[in-house]
Formats: sequence, structure tokens, C-alpha cells
Amino acid sequence: MNTSIMNNDCCRNEAIDCVQDLTVKSPQFYRAAIDVHELDDQFVIVSDMPGAEADGIEISVEDNTLEITGKVPNRYETKGRMLRQEYGIGDFHRRFRIGDGIDVSQISATCKDGVLTVKLPKSASIRSRTIEVRAE
Repeated sequence: MNTSIMNNDCCRNEAIDCVQDLTVKSPQFYRAAIDVHELDDQFVIVSDMPGAEADGIEISVEDNTLEITGKVPNRYETKGRMLRQEYGIGDFHRRFRIGDGIDVSQISATCKDGVLTVKLPKSASIRSRTIEVRAE
């Protein structure tokens, strides 16, 4: 990185032109932050994916691997000339190993305000249950 760009004195007369080169970032993948909750009948994954919308999120399961990819459109294309950029733009990606105890055919997902919720129902064979003991 050109260290003179970081020096405040270099921008004294032409601040806009000096900062312009500093702000260029290339698109990249971000590791989506997640929470995993376990309920009696399912696991729930909650993931923040700012900028991603439901139609830009792909979820697949293959060989006991759950893969989540969230595409984020370039929000800077129509905003004019960038003067300073500290927030990177990129897509989100996560991959998880899941066990045989998940009913893959019943996995569901919703996305609202950039928060993805994936529900992974447990197979009936692994759900915990309480057995009632009756008096005779």
C-alpha cells in the first residue's frame, strides 16, 4: 500500500483525488456469522447476511454437507464516484457437516432483513422423548 496516501498531509490540497486510490476493494467471500440452536425436534441456524435477499441465497445438501451461499448485489454501481469505502462488498458462504439424524427432505429456510433462518428437522429416530410410566 502506498503509505503516502495514509499521511494526512498528502491530501491537504486535493483530498478527493488522494483518497480515491485507497478505497478500491475487490469483491470477496465473507464467512457468514451464525448461531445454532437445538430444539427437541430440530436444529435452527440463524445467519446474518447483510445485503442478501431470499432470491440470492442458495442452500444445498450433498453427502451430509449443508452449503449456504448468499449473493450480494453491488450496491455502489449507481451511487456515483466513491470517495471513501470502509465496508467491503462480497458474497457470503458457509459449509457444515450434518449427521444422518437430519431429515434432509424437510429442511426449510426463510430470509428477512438480511437474516437467514434455516430449520433442520431431526429424524423421528433421534428425537428425544419422554416415556410415561403407568401404574398397574
